[in-house]
Amino acid sequence: MLTTDIPPNQTIYVKNLNDKVKKEELKRSLYALFSQYGRILDVVALKTVKLREQAWIVFGDVTAASNAVRQMQNFPFYDKPMVSLETLI
Repeated sequence: MLTTDIPPNQTIYVKNLNDKVKKEELKRSLYALFSQYGRILDVVALKTVKLREQAWIVFGDVTAASNAVRQMQNFPFYDKPMVSLETLI
């Protein structure tokens, strides 16, 4: 399924993150990076085996999340190209 097939949502799913970065630093950096697109309500990043290299950024509105997805696709973040996809929660 292509990103364009997914209905817009205020939460975006980001993967291919550098798993060498500590969780709190990762959350702060994601917050700082994505806040340029709008108000962020939460950043969820876990370091479990199944969830490492992934995060969810919850925006205050759908427009901000959609803009962030378009602009941040393959953005180099801690030496890895970040892949961002809108998600449904």
